[in-house]
Amino acid sequence: MANSVVRRIGDYKNFLIAFLVPLLFLPLPIIVNTSEARCGYVVLVMGLYWCTECIPLAATGLLPVILFPIMGIMKSEQVCLQYLGDANIMGAGGLMVAIAVEYWNLHKRFALGMLMLVGARPALLMMGFMAITAFISMWITNVASTAMMLPIVHSVLKHLKEAEAQEHELQRSRARQTIHSTDDTALSPVVNKLNSEDLLSDEQRRVMHEEKYSKLTKGMSLSVCYAASIGGTSTLNASIPNLILKGQIDKLFPENKDVINYTSWFLFSFPNMVLMLVTSWLWLQFLYLGFNVKNTFGCRKTSRSEQQVYQTMKSEYRKLCRMSFAECAVLVLFLLLVLLWFTREPGFSTGWASLLFNQERKFVTDATVSIFICLLFFIIPSKLEFSCWNTGSLDITGRRKWKAPPTLLQWELVQKKMPWNIMLLLGGSFALARGCEVSKLSLMFAQTLEPLKNIPPVALSFLLCFIMAMLTELCHNAVISTMLLPVLASMATAVELHPLYIMLPPTISASFAFMLPVATPPNAITFSYAKLKIMDMVKPGLMLNLLGILCVNFAVHTWGTALFQLNEVPSWANVTTIPTTAP
Repeated sequence: MANSVVRRIGDYKNFLIAFLVPLLFLPLPIIVNTSEARCGYVVLVMGLYWCTECIPLAATGLLPVILFPIMGIMKSEQVCLQYLGDANIMGAGGLMVAIAVEYWNLHKRFALGMLMLVGARPALLMMGFMAITAFISMWITNVASTAMMLPIVHSVLKHLKEAEAQEHELQRSRARQTIHSTDDTALSPVVNKLNSEDLLSDEQRRVMHEEKYSKLTKGMSLSVCYAASIGGTSTLNASIPNLILKGQIDKLFPENKDVINYTSWFLFSFPNMVLMLVTSWLWLQFLYLGFNVKNTFGCRKTSRSEQQVYQTMKSEYRKLCRMSFAECAVLVLFLLLVLLWFTREPGFSTGWASLLFNQERKFVTDATVSIFICLLFFIIPSKLEFSCWNTGSLDITGRRKWKAPPTLLQWELVQKKMPWNIMLLLGGSFALARGCEVSKLSLMFAQTLEPLKNIPPVALSFLLCFIMAMLTELCHNAVISTMLLPVLASMATAVELHPLYIMLPPTISASFAFMLPVATPPNAITFSYAKLKIMDMVKPGLMLNLLGILCVNFAVHTWGTALFQLNEVPSWANVTTIPTTAP
C-alpha cells in the first residue's frame, strides 16, 4: 500500500512541485514586501522550476512576463523587450546558418575529408575525430555534431576490427601451411601439439581482440562527446552559456564598450579550446590506448587493416560526389559570415562597422551581420539553371510551366529544425537579470558578498569554476548560468574585480561537464549509443573536469588578462547606483 502511494506521488511530482513551490515561498513577498524580496521570490520560483523541470524550461523562462508586472518590479513592455535582445537575435541567426550547413551535408563532407588526412592509426584517428567534432561544434550545435560523428566512429572501428581480424587469420593460415608442408611422419605428434596450442591461442586471441576493440570503442565514443562540448566554448554563438554571458554583460553593464563580441571571444576561447582538446586527447590516449610515442608518431609501415579502413573512408567520401552549386553557395556565405564577424570590431584595428556605420553610436552589431547572411539564404537559389524547358508539368494550353529552383534555405525547414525553446530560455535569463538590477537585488547581493574580498582572486576563480562544473553535472548548463551569472556580477562589484575575471571562467566551465550522462545532451547521446555504464563516464570525466578548470584559469591569467585588461577594474564596471523603474 505504501509503495503504491509513493509511486502515485512520484507520478504526480511535477504537478505537486508546480503548485506547491509558489505557495511555499509566498510569505516572502507578503511579509517583507520590498522590491528585493519580491524579485527574490521570482528568482526562487524560477530556479526551482528550472532545476526540477516540473514544467518545460522555455515555459519557465516566460514567468517574468507574468510575475514582474504583478509584483510591481517592471512594466510588461519592458520585460518583453528582454526576450529579443542582441544576443538572442545573434543566436537565432547562427542557428539558421547551422541548419543550412547541416541540410546541405557540408559537415559530413568536411569530416570525411579530414579523416582521410589523419589516416587510420587508432591514436591519430582519435585525434582526428576530436578535432573534427570540435571544429564542427564551433558552428553547429554540439548535439548535431555528436549525432553525426558517432555513427562514423562506430563504422570506422567496425571496419578496422574486421580488417585486423582478417589480417591475423591470414597470418595464422600461412603459418599452418608452413607447418603442414613438412613431409615427415616423425613430426606428426609435434604438429598435433602445435595445432592444439594454436586452437587455444586462437580463443585467447579472440577474447583479447574483443576486449581491445570494446575498450577502443568506449574511448573513441567518449572522445567525440567530450570534443563536442569543448568545441562549443570557442565561438560566441556555439553554446548557450556563452550567449547568456554576452547578454548579461550587456544588460548589467550597458556601458561596457562591446567588451564581449565575436572577435574578442574567439581570441580568448579558441586557444583555450585547443589547449583543452590536446589535454583531453592525451588523457584519453593514456587511458584507453596507452601512450606509445613510437607507435603514434613513428614512421612505421601502415598495416593492411589500416589500409582497408582508409579505402573505406575514401569510398564513403566519393559517394558524396562533387560539390553542388548549393553546397558551394552555403560554404561561401558561411565563410562570409565568419569574415564579417571577425572584421566588424577586431580590437587591434578599426573595423568596418566603425568606419561605415558606428562613428557616433553603436548601430551595427554581430546580430546585424548574422541576420543579413540569413536573409541571403532565403534569396539565393539552390541551382543556377531555371529548368523551364527540361522539367515541369504542362498547363491546359500545352505550354510547359516555369519551375524556379528552391532557395538555399526554406522557412518550413527552419520551423522544423530551429530550437525555439532556446530563444525563450535566453530571454527569460535576460529578463531575470534585468529584474534583479531594477529591484536592487543585485546591489543587496553585492553588499552581502563583500567578505569575499579576503579570498585571493586566483583561489576565488578556481572555486567558482569548480562549483559551476559540479552543478552542471546535475542540472542544465543554461539554467546554472542563468541563475549564477547575475550573482557573479554582483560578486565582482563587491570584491572590486573586473566582472569578466569573475564571470568568464565559470561560464566556460559550465560546458566542461564530462562525468554524467544527464550533464549535457552529447553525454546522453553517447551514453545511449555506445551502451556505456555510469563508471565508463565518471572515470575519465572527473579528471577532464579538473583539467578543464586548470586550462580555463591558465587562459584567464595569461592571454585573457592581456586581452581584456583583467588586472584593473574598468570604469564601466563601477556601478554605485542601480537605476530604478517605476511600475
